[in-house]
Amino acid sequence: MTNYDGTMTADPLTELDASERVNYATGVLLQADDFRDEQTYHRANLARALRHLAGAGTLAGLAVRSPEKEDNELELKVEPGVAIDRHGRLVGMNAAWCTRLARWFASQTTGGLRAAIQRKPRTKLDVAVVADLFLSAQDCGRGKTPSVAQGPFDALDALVPARLAELPAFELVLRAEGPPGPIPAPKNHWPAPNATKEKKLAAVLGSWQVAERDGPQGELEPWSEHVTGEDSAAVLLARIAIPVKLAADAPADVRPTLDATKRVHVDNAVRPFIYLPGKWLGAAPDPVPVSEP
Repeated sequence: MTNYDGTMTADPLTELDASERVNYATGVLLQADDFRDEQTYHRANLARALRHLAGAGTLAGLAVRSPEKEDNELELKVEPGVAIDRHGRLVGMNAAWCTRLARWFASQTTGGLRAAIQRKPRTKLDVAVVADLFLSAQDCGRGKTPSVAQGPFDALDALVPARLAELPAFELVLRAEGPPGPIPAPKNHWPAPNATKEKKLAAVLGSWQVAERDGPQGELEPWSEHVTGEDSAAVLLARIAIPVKLAADAPADVRPTLDATKRVHVDNAVRPFIYLPGKWLGAAPDPVPVSEP
């Protein structure tokens, strides 16, 4: 059984320019940084190839499924699958992930829920709280092993994580964008397969900065679907519309209540997909609805 200790560590792949590899020679003293740099060099080259070759988005699976009828807990499920985040890291899971929307809803502030209220035609439901489900990567420590203490310490009995597990992290982000414009959604600026040769060539020549760090401090600039203050490397999976009851003229301090007579609407089609026309699949894919219900 895997034992994760809850320790979160920064991924050096997102912070370093891994253009140099370690030069090994007989008699050279190797430190922890050397092995870390060796890992980062190979990981970074793979990530760079993936993000420039395929972009960011869902590669396979990760379908978000709406809660079943008469489920008071409103259990939302994400099926197993794999995606590529904006750093080019593979983010996947082999088992389903679930969360109870009713409990998540109860933990939100009234002001936050009111800001995310959407009505037809901006949502398929009459009245709904709309949130986007994002997937990102995180490094979690597993187990403990003795280590020499780092920093201003004098100890030989310090402990560090024995392994780092690359795990998926999910976050529901309320969409507080009001009318008249639509709720922001991902936009694919890559030329269509039938585009002219000139457009395809121009896209290749001009796409470097889009996939690299393009912010003023070397960070990733948010895309259209990202909310300010959230992880701009995360991948959007689905747009969730939670049915609620709230009068149009209700005072600002009135809290929306869940509407048990309607089902939660899940839109998987809003997410960025990575679809390769030449991919070979030896068996028919499972029939999965793009939107539910």
